[in-house]
Amino acid sequence: MHLPRTGEARFGSAEQALFPHGQSRTADSLVATLATRAGMLVLPEQEREAALDRIRAYLAGRPETALGEFTLPMLTGVLRARRL
Repeated sequence: MHLPRTGEARFGSAEQALFPHGQSRTADSLVATLATRAGMLVLPEQEREAALDRIRAYLAGRPETALGEFTLPMLTGVLRARRL
C-alpha cells in the first residue's frame, strides 16, 4: 500500500453538508454520557462529582429536560473532497 507523502496528495474543491438530527435522552442518560468525556475523567473525583451535580441541577431546573425524555439537538457536519 502506498501512502502519499506530504505534498503528494492534491484535492479538488470540497463539498460541505450539515445534517440536523436529535437523540432521545433523559437527564440521567445525558449526565452519564458527559461523565465519560475526557474533560470530566481527568478531574479529581470531588470536582467531577460536583460538576456532575451542577449539571443534574441545571437539567432538573429546565422545563425542556426536567420531565423525563427529551430530544437533544445534534448537528453533524460532513466534508467531502475528491482526490485529483
